[in-house]
Amino acid sequence: MTPDEVRSIAFGKPRFGRRGYNEDEVDAFLDLIAEALAGRNILTPDDIHYVEFTIMPVGMRSYDQAQVDLFLDEAEAALVELRNPRPVVEEQPPPGRRKWFGR
Repeated sequence: MTPDEVRSIAFGKPRFGRRGYNEDEVDAFLDLIAEALAGRNILTPDDIHYVEFTIMPVGMRSYDQAQVDLFLDEAEAALVELRNPRPVVEEQPPPGRRKWFGR
């Protein structure tokens, strides 16, 4: 996940009769995630995991909660990977039989 991908994400609106997350709060937090992925702030995966947004009344401008939550899970994983990259392990060829020539 890149900072540009975070900045370009677009969430849908909640289904009719449902409540959603405050758009301004989510947008501000997305800016923090993008900056963290760019290495320009100290946002942690736990900050993403435990963030809470205001749930807006039905009919007010808001984002679909399930879409935001799914994206935050992906962003948390991306930040974990950025902070703790997996070591590159070279694959070893499987042991094979040696063919001996001679006697």
